[in-house]
Formats: sequence, C-alpha cells, structure tokens
Amino acid sequence: MVQKKKQTTASFYEVVFRGKPKVVRAFLAGLVMGAGHEARIFYSYEEGVRHEGTAEKLKEKFRLRPLDVHVIVDGDTSALLKKLARRIGADTGLEITYHRKVRSASMDFQFHAYARKYDQDIVAVLASLPADLKLRGYKHTVHQDPSAKGVEAYAPTHDYEASGSGTVSGPVDQLIAFRKQLADYPLVEAEEIILKYA
Repeated sequence: MVQKKKQTTASFYEVVFRGKPKVVRAFLAGLVMGAGHEARIFYSYEEGVRHEGTAEKLKEKFRLRPLDVHVIVDGDTSALLKKLARRIGADTGLEITYHRKVRSASMDFQFHAYARKYDQDIVAVLASLPADLKLRGYKHTVHQDPSAKGVEAYAPTHDYEASGSGTVSGPVDQLIAFRKQLADYPLVEAEEIILKYA
C-alpha cells in the first residue's frame, strides 16, 4: 500500500471586496508585487468556490446591489490586507466588507462511467488523494450485463456501468487543486466548493 504524504497545512482567509473584478485583480497584483512575497490568491468565481446564494447572484446580475469579489488569500497576504484596510478604501475606492479565516472546505462529486477503463481511472484518482484531503460518504457501484455486450453507446443498456459519489474535504488550497485535477475527467461532475469558517 502506498503511504500518503502529509502536506503542511497553511492558513487561508476569505476576503470580500466591494468593487469591479478587474480593479480588484489589478490592485492585488500590484500589492503583492510591491510587498515582495509569493502570494497565493484564488478568485472564487474562477475556482468553483461557492460564495453566495442564488438570490444574491441574481441581484448582482441585474445590478440591484454593488458588485462583490470573493478572494481566498494566504495568511501573509491576509495580514497585509488587514494592516492596509483603511488606506485601501481611501486610495483605491475598494472596500473590504468581510475578512474571515477559512477552517476547511468540502466538495461533493458524482460520476457515471460505461467502460471499465474510465471507472478504474476515476477510482485511481480518488485513491491517490493527498493525505490532508479526506473522502467521506463514498459510494461506488458496478453493474455488469454480459448480454448487452456490443450494444451502441447511446442504447438504454450497457454491458458495464459504474457510478459513484462522495464528498472530499480538507484544506481549501488542496481542494481547489483537486477540483482542477477532476476537470481532466469529463465523466466526473464536481460541485462547487463550500467553505467552512473558523
């Protein structure tokens, strides 16, 4: 059995800016370049991190409320943003409306495969999770029907059918990386990442 390598868990924070996404992105790029440290910044809307409910998204879409940009940043960048919060508002017009520590994150997934190879590939990816990510509520079923061998792919029955579902949870940065890895497997449907706060 392969031993999983334990990774060092870093601290991450969700920071919510009120302002246009392009302005927030330009500001953060300039800030970290000026600060001279290697920042880790994830934009929720790009990484599949759930940041608001449906009602809030609709209000934003129809411009019924100001635009918010949800960003996940490393501990050093978080400390810098806290230190400069007043100046950021005065100098850029951006406002930080929330700043909270992310304790962990979780993501549901499901898959359906009609060939043993694809099923085995997906199961292998799930078996090779980093040690800090945990797989919970995992269900995997396989149904084989030899009488359906050779039936076309669009037929209602197949000789091999596998499905699975579960929840992966752990540090937000590792979960974002794993969600990107799952994108290589079109038969896997990964839901939005849900943040849990400290």
